[in-house]
Amino acid sequence: MLERYKLNQSRADGTLVWLEIEHTPDGTPCLADVSKEILGRVRQLDNSRVFGVIFGHIELKPLYPEIFSYGVETLYEVHERRMVRFQPEAYAEALAQIAVRIEPAAILMGATPRGRELAPRTAALLDTGLTADCTGLQVKDRDLLMTRPAFGGNLLATIQCTTYPQMATVRPGTFPLPAPEPGREGTVIYWQYCGQAWKDIVSSESVVAAADDDICKAKVLVALGAGVKKTSLPVAESVARKLGGMVCCSRKLVEKGWFPASRQVGQSGRSVAPDLYLAFGISGSVQHLAGIASAKRIVSVNTDPEARIGEVADEIVVGDADAILKELDKIL
Repeated sequence: MLERYKLNQSRADGTLVWLEIEHTPDGTPCLADVSKEILGRVRQLDNSRVFGVIFGHIELKPLYPEIFSYGVETLYEVHERRMVRFQPEAYAEALAQIAVRIEPAAILMGATPRGRELAPRTAALLDTGLTADCTGLQVKDRDLLMTRPAFGGNLLATIQCTTYPQMATVRPGTFPLPAPEPGREGTVIYWQYCGQAWKDIVSSESVVAAADDDICKAKVLVALGAGVKKTSLPVAESVARKLGGMVCCSRKLVEKGWFPASRQVGQSGRSVAPDLYLAFGISGSVQHLAGIASAKRIVSVNTDPEARIGEVADEIVVGDADAILKELDKIL
């Protein structure tokens, strides 16, 4: 089977993106933000062709204009009612079959729970390598340079795959959401899946944080670091609530047990892109700064005027983080 799917490296070209479909509370399908982020980054990297793959049925047709607006030129829709529900084995086999047909140089997808289940299965079928949870992508000729955290987030490794297609999953929130370009056109190809990799799902339970508990969705983040006291946590929550935002933290506060891992920002946590990032008592390690690279505006509050976070901050307030948090809460 591996030999059957092995691609001809000399002809590999273009990028194939698995477009993850989510559903609104009323059941309407929509394109996941991480898929938009990946398409935006691909448009910045080179001028090669961009292919997209979606799984579903006629309910996905309204999404075509939006998908084309983000740069997809050829969209493969695996047209099968049973594909509306996520089937990792069947999805992987269909993706591999499509990859054999178009021979892409790279295959990308989000490092979501589904993407992390789908990517290794697809890579195994194609007998190729996979770099998971990437926070950076660069292209040199046809070679994809993939950057990801290693050794618990203490090191950034840039990896180059030696086989085609080059595969990577991308951490959600790593790249900013691109602006759509309405009016772009593309081609839709309906692909009929003929495999037998179906499984009956007896039950499923989502472990993904709700939208109102996901720091990646917040437009305002109040971030706490080792420079704040535990007594300031309820004050920070009050400030965040008044600003319509959420509280997040650095790695050290997760290690102390003050916050769950879902609130951690950085290479070994979440990558965020808020409109405003208020950092209280955060020195700014390389790993933390990588997690806020897409923030639109950063304000640092720290007693140390030379703290590394000042290198990326738009505003720097030198002072005691706990005292300034309390004063800000009173003002608001």
